[in-house]
Amino acid sequence: MEIGLFEVLAVILGVTELVLLYQLRKNRHSLTSYVKSLVLFGILVIPLITLSLGNYHVFVSSKEVDSCMNCHVMRPFGNDMMHDQNSMTLAARHYKNNWIKDQECYSCHKDYGFQGTMKTKADGYRHLMKYITGTYQEPIKFRGEFNSMNCMGCHSGTPVFENVHEHQPVKENLASDNPTLSCLNCHGRAHPERSRRTPGHEDYDELNREYKSIEGDAVFQPIEEGKGEEVTAFIKRIDSQN
Repeated sequence: MEIGLFEVLAVILGVTELVLLYQLRKNRHSLTSYVKSLVLFGILVIPLITLSLGNYHVFVSSKEVDSCMNCHVMRPFGNDMMHDQNSMTLAARHYKNNWIKDQECYSCHKDYGFQGTMKTKADGYRHLMKYITGTYQEPIKFRGEFNSMNCMGCHSGTPVFENVHEHQPVKENLASDNPTLSCLNCHGRAHPERSRRTPGHEDYDELNREYKSIEGDAVFQPIEEGKGEEVTAFIKRIDSQN
């Protein structure tokens, strides 16, 4: 694991804090006002800076796929995306086609980042606490609705997206404050079905397999013939209802 600038700064600040506290105890009977002000700085300011750097580092490092895969319950999602040759989930298709160059998980779940809402951050913290305390049950369930604007952030405005006639009837709906549609309605599941992630299912062990390398080995498989026509028909039905 590479050691970055934030890790080095955190260590330096931590050591500085310990030195200041040691000097405070050693010379507590002969401290001048100036020294006391420095000690106060060390006790209050340095820990706050270290905490801020630590939180920022967590946000940055959590963008990587291996950060997500550190949790056992997330392995089925990563393994399906990177190692299942036959998977046609949205995540797997994006990975196999190299549509997202890196930070594959974060690119579609960027609500958890600095720009996300407080509710999403609270959900992320709740997920972490449930995992640490072991108070979750498999298969894990997503409480809420997927934000299609995460998709639109990459696709909207591109010729590949705009030139598809079927996208036009639903584009404004997806961009609205209260969308009634989701990209997943037409483009399929993003991840494996809940049943396959349930202990006892025949696919459970394979989905939870621990690979030696985080790098995926899945290659692109063409979409089944006729699937495009089904999507087109579905969107046309939506268009006729609006």
